[in-house]
Amino acid sequence: ALEFSDGPSRIVVNCGGAGPDRAALPEELLHGLRTSAAHSTLVLGDRNSTAVHEDGTLGKGVAQVELSRTDAHGGVTVEASHDGYVRRLGLAHQRQLSLSGDGAELTGEDRLLPQGRRRRRDPVPYAVRFHLAPAVEVTTTADGQGALLRIRGGSVWQFRCRGGRLGTEESLWIDGDARPHASLQLVVSGESPPDGMAISWLFKRAK
Repeated sequence: ALEFSDGPSRIVVNCGGAGPDRAALPEELLHGLRTSAAHSTLVLGDRNSTAVHEDGTLGKGVAQVELSRTDAHGGVTVEASHDGYVRRLGLAHQRQLSLSGDGAELTGEDRLLPQGRRRRRDPVPYAVRFHLAPAVEVTTTADGQGALLRIRGGSVWQFRCRGGRLGTEESLWIDGDARPHASLQLVVSGESPPDGMAISWLFKRAK
């Protein structure tokens, strides 16, 4: 999962957690915050990539994680992968992120790669979720491939995607005092064939 900001202005977040103030939130919400769908990442088959217990420890799911980072020309590229869906769905998730030197452009690609013994014959639904901070206002484009993100009192960012259909859904963000705030999320969705696919996307500060 990722989080992304423009200076002090949050843009992409995860839904957060209650921390020591967990008693302030209902148990159903606490359970939801532990799901993969509450994070800005790819969710496959509407399932969790790994189980997260109430005490924060990890259960069954992800067994292997790989991570690499490259710094070049003032920018940064990070590539990471996990096998949390391999045993059940036969696909590994690999994510590549590249941030420009001036911080004005973040490009990403989520790849689903066939792996493991279990290979499905039917497509698997996926959703790449980007939970947005409460101060971000969203206007989607008519082609279902982009959106304009306005940070109240701040900058404007463009979002574009390829490989799926873009929509918006309701979300929430839990602040440091365990208070929930209504927000939105960008969701790039579709179906992956059994042999995998790639979904690419871009955040770019408007000039």
